[in-house]
Amino acid sequence: MAALNNDTRLVMTILFVGTVSGANVYFYSAYGLNFPYGSLAHSVLFGLITVGSIMVMKALFDLSLNDRIEIRLLDRQIDSHFQRVAREEQIKQKLRDSMKQYGDKRRDSWNSNNFAESSTTSYEESQIPNEFLATIQP
Repeated sequence: MAALNNDTRLVMTILFVGTVSGANVYFYSAYGLNFPYGSLAHSVLFGLITVGSIMVMKALFDLSLNDRIEIRLLDRQIDSHFQRVAREEQIKQKLRDSMKQYGDKRRDSWNSNNFAESSTTSYEESQIPNEFLATIQP
């Protein structure tokens, strides 16, 4: 799995090609004018030197640094994943502890207050008394 996405690779490649082409223009203007042939031969030579130097530099870069960069990025992603998992597990453990501490007491008191009384009360006991209704009516 590549740690660098395609957009980042494209930008890095464009910057790399621009840098190598600029260096090639400089060195060809300084040293390549001694080539004794015409302009077509100069353009072919310049193109071959540019493409060849880009391929050589890219191969050297891939061999030396690309794996190290990707491994470092992958290590960062793996570390952040395990930190996130550990944080979630810690939160779950805190919730479990609080449920153990408070959950049983609250559940027992809620069950005893609500369900025990509602199941034993009858319909007549839960009705509103007539005296109260008489005080409300005008």
